[in-house]
Amino acid sequence: MQIGVIGCGNMGQALIHGMLKVGFMHPSSLVVWDSDRGKLKKVSRVFKVRVGCSNPEAARAGIIILAVKPQQMEEVLEEIKGSLAHRPLVISIAAGVSTRWIEKRLGKGIPVVRVMPNTPALVGVGMSAVAGGTAAGQGALRTAERILGCVGRVVRVPERMINAVTAVSGSGPAYFFYLMEKMIETGRALGLPRAVAQELVLQTAAGAALLAASSGEDPRALRARVTSKGGTTEAAFKVFERGQLGAVLERGIRSAAARAKEMGG
Repeated sequence: MQIGVIGCGNMGQALIHGMLKVGFMHPSSLVVWDSDRGKLKKVSRVFKVRVGCSNPEAARAGIIILAVKPQQMEEVLEEIKGSLAHRPLVISIAAGVSTRWIEKRLGKGIPVVRVMPNTPALVGVGMSAVAGGTAAGQGALRTAERILGCVGRVVRVPERMINAVTAVSGSGPAYFFYLMEKMIETGRALGLPRAVAQELVLQTAAGAALLAASSGEDPRALRARVTSKGGTTEAAFKVFERGQLGAVLERGIRSAAARAKEMGG
């Protein structure tokens, strides 16, 4: 089996790194291509994979990962559609690009799986959702899940849910980064050295996520356990509730989902 990776940006490189690290693929079985020669040179040097000469060459593999930006997708599909007589599995990680849109440009019978990953895939703890197109059977979906499983956890959803996944998980790391940013800034304002404030916040965030994931308890219950009556946490939440922080977060996430729907036409 060969895998062609078209697009060697952050997510393309994360997938290459993950597949090699867990032994899912051998470097000689990966063919990569990117119009940015600097990225190609880096990927070749770091991962020792094969560098193709064009998008069509990478598309001759049995599995093609389209790790390009949405605005580049139409041009890439136009270039590779003549190289797909072998009916490879096409995996797209482009936000807002539907399987139907891709199928229309590649022709009937090409199995297409759409994936919404997130940036923690860069460090092997990503969260991805996969959805299959009309020609993508169980085998295609399982293969996509195995590939994305090299960089984190994977769930399977109907494609109609991908916009919600994008809003909750795809954009989700940025929400947590924003909260971290504000907590660090406030720690600084309260007199903490920046390095100390940053270490406190980052370790607290990592610990809270690990506790929530490992305990099996609902986050609401975990929060209630920390919120003692008359204590410091309760004082903070009284302010959050007066400012309707929960409602603001919900509106923001709903806005992200609406934008994802717009992008997909």
